[in-house]
Order: sequence, then C-alpha cells, then structure tokens
Amino acid sequence: MTAVPSGTGAAAPRAPSPGLLSRLPVAQVALGALGFLFLIGLWEIAPRVGWVRPESVPPFSEVVREVGNVLSDPVFATDLQASAKRWAAGLGIAVLVGVPLGMLMGRFRVLFYSIDPILTVSYPVPKAALILIFVLWWGAGDLSRVAIIVSGCLIPIVISSYHGAKAVEPRLLWSARSLGSGRVGTVAKVVLPAALPQILTGLRLAIAISIFTLLASELLIRQSGVGSYMFTALDNGSNLVVWAVMMILAVIGFLLDFVYVRSVKLAFRWLEEDV
Repeated sequence: MTAVPSGTGAAAPRAPSPGLLSRLPVAQVALGALGFLFLIGLWEIAPRVGWVRPESVPPFSEVVREVGNVLSDPVFATDLQASAKRWAAGLGIAVLVGVPLGMLMGRFRVLFYSIDPILTVSYPVPKAALILIFVLWWGAGDLSRVAIIVSGCLIPIVISSYHGAKAVEPRLLWSARSLGSGRVGTVAKVVLPAALPQILTGLRLAIAISIFTLLASELLIRQSGVGSYMFTALDNGSNLVVWAVMMILAVIGFLLDFVYVRSVKLAFRWLEEDV
C-alpha cells in the first residue's frame, strides 16, 4: 500500500463530531414536541374562532378538564378493567398461537401451503364485520369480543413470524444439524433468535390493532367496557365525555407502545435492528 505524501491536499476522513451526535436525540424530541404543540394549539383555537362547531369538537383545554372527571368516575374504572382483561386475553392468545404457527409455516412448506390460502382470503375482510358472525356463534359475551381481538392480531403476527423464519440463512441450519440438533432444537435455538426482530415488529403492530379491535367490538356489543362507556355518553349527548375517553385511549396506546419498545431494547440488547 502506497502512503499518501503530506502536502498533497489529501487528508484522512474525519469522524463525525460527537457533539453533533449527542445533540441529535434532543433535536428529535424538540421537533416532536413542536409538532404536538402545534396540534394542541390548533385544537384549542379552531372551535373558539368558529372553524369547527364547539359542540362537535370541544377545545383541548375543556377535554383535558373532562379527562379528570372521567378518570374519577367509578363506572369508567369498572369498564376499563373489563376492557383490559379482554385485551390481555385476546392479544395473549394471538401471540401464543401466531408466533409458533408463523415460524412453522416458514420452515415447513406443507404447512405453509395448507394455511396460507386461509390467511389470504381472511386478510381483506374487515374485522368489525366478523363481530356479528361471532355473536351468532358464541353470543354477546366476552368470548365474541376476545375472538375479534385474536382475529385482528393473528394475521400480522403470523406474517411477521413467517417472514422472519423464512429468511434464516440455510448455513445456520446446516451448522446446527451438523452439531446434532434436531428439528425442534434447531427451531428453538437457531430459527427463533434469527427471526426475533421481525417477530417483535409484528407484535408491536398487533398491540395497536388489538386496541381498536377491542373498541370496535365494545361499540357494537354494548354491555360493558370502554367502548360501551363511550357509546352511552354519545347517546346522552355528552360529546365532551367521548372526546375525553378518546384522549385517555390515545395516551394508553402511546404508553403501551413506549413501554413495549423500551422493554424490548432492554431485554434484547444484542438486537441490531429497531423494532
């Protein structure tokens, strides 16, 4: 290798300034905060200057005050607890079924050819339309509402698990088998860690889907839950309560996503890809 003589104008590439890199997260947070402030300001001003009807879109400050009243309502606390149980049951079943199923589909072509047509046909069907069918099958109890959550979350979990398992490099499987690992051991020790980034991404999507499928089921099956609470408020003409519940659900969804992403980063520090 020929050395570059000094004085020719050539210089070694300079590393990025650590000061700039350390300021990037702060800049990102600041830009995000500005976006939220703009949205909140627009929300506050629009009904007050007549851009929208205050009866339909109350000012942000009024909605925030109503959030406190809703949170102190024991009826809402009971409905929120009922919704949380259904959400946890539906998402949990979808994960327990979807992850192994998707991984097995990625490794066994017979299973893929058997199940893929069913997923292809059911994917475009609006999950809210299935609620009435589930009610006909199982009645208007919790089973129907849990089933709609499972049906909404199962497909993205299966698809992400399938693609993660399908993308595993063959040489990794050959190495495991040459060391005496059986099929089950290879899936558990090789396929699962390699497919984990895509699986975790699918689970993140499923968390968001589980919230609005739960809400849709409770809006149609009005016995208990947050959706029932919102619909009752709408029937009574309490639009402010509806907006307050929507804000509470938005915060809950944001916190669930935030906690999930942070937990994944702490639990799987070796992952190089973002979830």
